[in-house]
Amino acid sequence: MPSSINGANITTNNNGQVTKIVDGNETITIEYGAFSRADNFNVKATIKDDYDTETFYMQTNKQGFATYVLQVYSDPTAGENEDGTDTWRFEYSADGQLTRLQRSESGDDFTITYANGDIIKVVQVDNNNDRNEYTINYTDGKPNKGCVLMFDGFFGIDMDEMGIFYYAGLLGNATKNLPMGYIEKNKDGDTYTETFHWEFDANDFPTKFWSGDNVWDAVTWSWN
Repeated sequence: MPSSINGANITTNNNGQVTKIVDGNETITIEYGAFSRADNFNVKATIKDDYDTETFYMQTNKQGFATYVLQVYSDPTAGENEDGTDTWRFEYSADGQLTRLQRSESGDDFTITYANGDIIKVVQVDNNNDRNEYTINYTDGKPNKGCVLMFDGFFGIDMDEMGIFYYAGLLGNATKNLPMGYIEKNKDGDTYTETFHWEFDANDFPTKFWSGDNVWDAVTWSWN
């Protein structure tokens, strides 16, 4: 568990569960128990900033990972559904790694393929039945010692606000190794190659990541 991600500080309870993540003016709080909103949920999270609050009601499986999430906006006109909500559905392998994501907002359906504990292919199909495919490269990469994971940045899996909940242990297990880039093939058959860059501390924990030449948009981790 990193102590911070991009300067966002993580708080855990006595059970080791993440209960708060503070990132500038944005505060994420996570509660564990029983919550009811038409369905029964056992995790409730809120993301609050100076302008808005979003609430996430989550159902988890026996592994403790979210399988169904109801995202409720404070603005009733937001969200894909008429009641100001969005929904997320997740599937996992027996090893606890995310294998499928379906979301109502975009209609995206992501199928994730693994080999030896690493994501090697991601196929995205949107609500127009257009298909994008990502092939992941691990050549010259290092073992994922810190279990870091960025669904969007590493694999093209559009998680939006949900992505941070990986660090609360709610979105499955990390890849065995750190990716070094990908080849994207879009619906027209065009391809695009992205190269990743990493920096590490003396113990080989990752401290910095960026894609291509976008070093100004780097992600950083701090470790205790």
